[in-house]
Amino acid sequence: MDFEQLVKARHSAVNFEQDITMTEQDFKQIFELTKLAPSAYNLQFTNYLVITDDDKKEKVRELSYGQYKIHTASAVVIVLGDKNSLTAEAASKIYSPLKMLNMIDEVEYDMTLQAIENFQQGLKNNAHGIELELARNVGIHAMFFMLSAKHYGFDTCPMHVHNVEQLREEFRIPAHLEPVMMITVGKSVDRTRPRGYRKPVGEFVQFNSF
Repeated sequence: MDFEQLVKARHSAVNFEQDITMTEQDFKQIFELTKLAPSAYNLQFTNYLVITDDDKKEKVRELSYGQYKIHTASAVVIVLGDKNSLTAEAASKIYSPLKMLNMIDEVEYDMTLQAIENFQQGLKNNAHGIELELARNVGIHAMFFMLSAKHYGFDTCPMHVHNVEQLREEFRIPAHLEPVMMITVGKSVDRTRPRGYRKPVGEFVQFNSF
């Protein structure tokens, strides 16, 4: 399907066909597209924990107030923001190979790393800077994931993360990874469910000034 068809076909699934298995290969092809999502300075802030094991999914369900869609989904995906992306080491890991391949020269490399350092320092000086930056970048990445999943025939539903500390302990999520959202994925039971009301464009878009 073309992009317009893809966007119109993607709905948030409220229930999934049970016993539909998604393989690691299914997820790898989804993530091959997802990884093309943009991020600030290409620092690629987003990590994913893909949970396909039934017992572990049920644990997530317990921590998510028993939401049934987690039970029927083929997988539940924890989407995480990586605070370590906001380090000089992470920036160097991204940009050093470009310098080695002569895609950027020494001057451009130094200027880029200095700009990233200034960017990182600005976030640290803002009380919610890092939190907001992770949310911005993770949100964009997660939308790419949901569209990529639909491209390969799978349905999704974005969800809040509840009981974060218990979730962190249960799945041994390290401190530098911040759970931002969850996405259930599988095959929707009801693929013809009407889309919820959307505001007309004129109600939420202004040009040049409010």
